[in-house]
Amino acid sequence: MTVLLSFFAILISVLAIQMNQWVSFVPQLGIEFQYYRRRNRVVVSGIALGLALVALSLQPNFTQAIVVAIVIGLIPLSGFMHAAKALVAVDTPKHVSASAAVWASNSQILGYVDDDGQACAWQLDTLIPHHLINDCVAGKPILVAW
Repeated sequence: MTVLLSFFAILISVLAIQMNQWVSFVPQLGIEFQYYRRRNRVVVSGIALGLALVALSLQPNFTQAIVVAIVIGLIPLSGFMHAAKALVAVDTPKHVSASAAVWASNSQILGYVDDDGQACAWQLDTLIPHHLINDCVAGKPILVAW
C-alpha cells in the first residue's frame, strides 16, 4: 500500500510540472483550467504531498522519508514550466469562414476579418494551449494572438 501511495505521490508531482500542457491532452478541462492554473498547481501539489505524508505515517522509514523529500523537491519545479516558456504557435490551423461555422452555440470562437471583408474563425478550445496562430487568410499571412 505504501509503495503505491509513494508511486502516485511522485507521479503526481512530475505531472504537476507539465500542468500547462494538460489542456492539450484533455481539452475538456476548458479555458477555466488555464485561468486558475496557480490554484490548480497548489491543489495538485498538495495532493502529492498528502499522499507522500500518508505513506510515511503508515510506514515510517528512511525510504518513505526520501519519497517525501523528492515530492517536496519537485513541488517548486511545477512553477518553472510556465506557459510563456512552453507556448508553441499553431501553424495553419483548421479554420472556416465565419458564415460557414457550425459550432455549438456555447462554443467560444476567435474571429478575424481582413481588409477585403473576408472573415474566418477558430475555436478557442483548440487554441487555448497555444495562444498564437500562424495562418493565411485570403492569401495573406497573419499572426493571431489572444
